[in-house]
Amino acid sequence: MAERRPGRVVALVQARMGSSRFPGKMLAPLAGRPLLAWVLERLKQARRLDALVLATTDLPRDAALVQLAHELGVATFTGSEADVLGRFAQAARQFQADTVVRICADNPFIDGAVVDQLVDFYAASDCDYACNHLDRLGSGFADGFGAEILSASLLQGLDARCTEPRHREHVTIAVWDEGAPWRRAAPKAPPALAHPELRFDVDEPAHLAELQSLVERHGLSLQSPAAAVVAARLKDHLPA
Repeated sequence: MAERRPGRVVALVQARMGSSRFPGKMLAPLAGRPLLAWVLERLKQARRLDALVLATTDLPRDAALVQLAHELGVATFTGSEADVLGRFAQAARQFQADTVVRICADNPFIDGAVVDQLVDFYAASDCDYACNHLDRLGSGFADGFGAEILSASLLQGLDARCTEPRHREHVTIAVWDEGAPWRRAAPKAPPALAHPELRFDVDEPAHLAELQSLVERHGLSLQSPAAAVVAARLKDHLPA
């Protein structure tokens, strides 16, 4: 008998040191811990993941990320820097995934509970792809707490058919192309996270400085739930 969806759920965390806008950001400190450590430690709190894997590149400069992941007890996979889709497809095969959760490591406040909610939503739906990492399909989510999810078979199919450089680089972008045949879905954000005007990802040094200030002012930690992070940002924006 076929295994019930979602089967073996493997989270693949995409990270590298070679960001053009913020080189080395994965090891840049937030409250004294590397950005990547925040991501991995917070994801270890998720209950619906059967495996958590750092999917980085095979370049020497990313060896430090592999070492950090191993120190935190997280498995790793290394592959092409440019062909991220190929890297993900190979990692999914190596770790025997039935369902793949894609996570970008520039979201230090990613919440394991929010990721779990996405897995449950996907398991109960008939969609091909779902997400709750930002405001898509009218979900209303703030940017930076969730993930993307799809079957390993769909990921392997994308790897086999996609040839455009942008598809190879961005992994799931083909799912969003006009005329794409795949069924997309997104859960509605709970009220505490229904603030699509807010973003908590790190693309540039200034973004990390903003989050550092938020952590210091409100005592946020690795255990702070997404709702507390949003509440802290909203408190900062209240009129005096």
